[in-house]
Amino acid sequence: MDISLELNSLNCQIKDHSNAPIIGFCIDKDCKEANKFFCSECIFDVHSQHRLIKIKELSNLIQVKYKDYKQSLENEKKLIEVYEKNELNQKQKIEQLKKDVFKEIENKINNFLNELKHKYDELNNINAKDFTNLKEYEDFFMGNAAPIQKPDLSKLSEICLNIYRDTNNKNIKETPKSDINRLEKPVLPVSPKKSNFNLDNFNKAFDSFLKEQLSSTLKYINENFFNTPDNFFTNQQKFQWCESTYSGYDFFYELTHNKTKGTKILSNGTMTVLRAKEKLENNYKYNIKFKVGLKSGGDFDLGIGTEKCGDSCWLRTKESICISNIGIMNLDINMDNSIRLKDNDIIDIEISTENNKKYFKGTINDKLVCVLDFDLNDVYIMAAMRNNSNYIEVLKYEVSPI
Repeated sequence: MDISLELNSLNCQIKDHSNAPIIGFCIDKDCKEANKFFCSECIFDVHSQHRLIKIKELSNLIQVKYKDYKQSLENEKKLIEVYEKNELNQKQKIEQLKKDVFKEIENKINNFLNELKHKYDELNNINAKDFTNLKEYEDFFMGNAAPIQKPDLSKLSEICLNIYRDTNNKNIKETPKSDINRLEKPVLPVSPKKSNFNLDNFNKAFDSFLKEQLSSTLKYINENFFNTPDNFFTNQQKFQWCESTYSGYDFFYELTHNKTKGTKILSNGTMTVLRAKEKLENNYKYNIKFKVGLKSGGDFDLGIGTEKCGDSCWLRTKESICISNIGIMNLDINMDNSIRLKDNDIIDIEISTENNKKYFKGTINDKLVCVLDFDLNDVYIMAAMRNNSNYIEVLKYEVSPI
């Protein structure tokens, strides 16, 4: 949409101005006219001595704002698409979490009930008694309501012997033949093992156990899954340079500004690497804005690379991509030596780690300088400097899932 064409086609509506074409717009704060557009006649009439701008200036201003508006709509559309794309996936994850949690709770309950049944069985066995022989003893006498004249003493003897044996369990011993006529001292009954089981105490302990399990489950879910929406949708993440070396060399930098600025202070004249604290994760988009301090001159690299760059001492290797003072370096190949870092340059780098679609896009002072595909794994944001007092500072660091 060309706003300038629409404004250039307007004509003055003031009587006696002969329908003259509009040539400008009044921006005077003291202007009382409702119609701010003016023609060549208006300059000497209703807008005399007012602050005016040409229609072309107004058109350009509106055009810029309109582009911003269209870009805002496009960004909003993309955001909605991303949300809709991920919404189903997030719901599936939540449903799976519910299934996993309930399954785990069910398994714990079943295990607990099995242990509880086993404990009940043990208690029942301890307290169980066999009264079969006593029942026979009772039946023997109850079956003869009248006084027994000639009871079957053999049968009664058998019943009594069984009762005696049951009472004494295995403590009854066979009488030696030499002492057959000696009356054996009766063995006292062995009392069954006494249980200290108390049902009321158990129920209280069981209720306490369930509350503890519920509390620990909810705590785990809250801490590990259900963060606030702000934690999910914010893209302003924390960035830090690594505060110690990760190679066989000493650390040559001073970290300031919450470890977002690294200034070289040691080993002047020797190229050394500064690496981000955290590795880039897969399936994320990173947008980072840097400020380069190159007042001392010398070699300077900024980009991404694997830890092998630490021993190489710079980012001009087969394990790295960088923007440097000698050009754009891609896996040790200079892609464009006309692009060179300078002091106070503002560098914007966009990195995508989406599977099979990884790319590195670099911009210097709002000018796009490179878009490079890459297939490196386990990469970090890195910088390398030769001279002391040079620095690299992270001004913005945004991360969003793909």
